Amino acid sequence: MQKIIILTFNYEPANFPKEPGDDNRFFTYGFGSNFGRLLNKYLKGYEIEIWRLDSYCCGKYHEKKIDNIRYRVFRSKLICKFLHLSIPYLKELKNEREYSDPVFIVIHTHNWHTYQVLFNLKDSKIITTHHGEWSPFFISETSTGLRKIKALIEAVIEKALLKRVSFFHICDYNQINYLEKAVKKIRYGIFSTGVDIEKFRPLPKTEARKELGLDNNSKYILYVGKLYKYKQADKLIEIWKDIKQQMPETELLIVGNESPDRWGEEYYELALKSGARLFGRVLNTELYKYYSAADVYVLLALREDYFGGTGIAPLESLACNTPVVSYSMRNYIGDNLNEICECPSTLEEYRDAILKVLQNPDKYKNMRESIIKYYSYKKVAERTEQAIKTVIN
Repeated sequence: MQKIIILTFNYEPANFPKEPGDDNRFFTYGFGSNFGRLLNKYLKGYEIEIWRLDSYCCGKYHEKKIDNIRYRVFRSKLICKFLHLSIPYLKELKNEREYSDPVFIVIHTHNWHTYQVLFNLKDSKIITTHHGEWSPFFISETSTGLRKIKALIEAVIEKALLKRVSFFHICDYNQINYLEKAVKKIRYGIFSTGVDIEKFRPLPKTEARKELGLDNNSKYILYVGKLYKYKQADKLIEIWKDIKQQMPETELLIVGNESPDRWGEEYYELALKSGARLFGRVLNTELYKYYSAADVYVLLALREDYFGGTGIAPLESLACNTPVVSYSMRNYIGDNLNEICECPSTLEEYRDAILKVLQNPDKYKNMRESIIKYYSYKKVAERTEQAIKTVIN
């Protein structure tokens, strides 16, 4: 049986438990574990393991088998705030390579954890995944000082090591040019973590609005995420206030923001003063109500440093039959972009696109069907299996 090992590290110490508890969250929290469970559910005939480097956990090593998946957690040292180092982890990687010749799937591409894996696993079967992080070639072009120097060093490392990657899972077409600065010819596929179709089921709009206490006579623009500069929340607020002059019944709903003292909430006060409705953090299991209640979901993705692909929230919105306005949808892999969303490329076009959706809701169709076809967990697993087979062959 072909073994697949997901390699990840703890980059969210505030959210990861530090030691095993009565539940399994210590082992199963994080994208690496979620991705491994997804593959285990939909891909038969493979043995799945999930290995994590963790500079914050208690104890040197932890292991547990849960639902036929072997979880291994290696305590590491954090050096210079970006290098997680564990000699036992690296030794086990080499031993496993010799023993079972697995396919290694490394979470993230531009990262020092990935560089360690590539350095130690020459001539192995390696797939990396991209989640919007920046290439050092991009950083070196757009930064100065120590950050630029660090990026230049990483660019040299990538030229030496990324050729050892057998297949690149990338989420944004803009990523291709930067990868090709390190490797002239790459094998890649457009990647998304996908949508849990069962969790994001559409409600009738009137029912969703009743549950949330919203007015059926109003028009609602929805934004899900932090109120920070990378998603240009300030520009969205400006566009909404402009639209409101033409359509006074239009309101802006903001879900997922945190308290103003948390990192990444630069525009909390701006949103509060604007009159937008801020719902704060809500359970992931409740998000479908907000998507179903809205008339349009909007994500600005016009910054040159946006490499986030379609984004997950736009796909979740479409799964709930609510059309999307976002430049990020240029990364959509289906062939029916025009019937599910608008893809404006300037701020002026955003305003017109949002108005178009609000005024012509019946134009948009096959939204949920498209997500099931291209972005369901099952489809993500199938495309990953295609990459695995490509690497093996």
